[in-house]
Amino acid sequence: MAITNILVTRADLSDEVAYEMTKLLFENLTRLGNSHSAAKDIKLENAAKNLPIAMHPGAPLLGWGLPTS
Repeated sequence: MAITNILVTRADLSDEVAYEMTKLLFENLTRLGNSHSAAKDIKLENAAKNLPIAMHPGAPLLGWGLPTS
């Protein structure tokens, strides 16, 4: 069984802030996983799979293989 985690923002959030939020999340997965066991299952390679809503345009700027749409 899997749990989908989605971080939802306002539509007017800047690309720069969306980028920083995404960057901080994925750069700190170990720390996040230490604070909550469910976070240990968050994987970059699964980040864009089966999203029910569009990813913020700023998030794919990471260049970590996240799709642009």
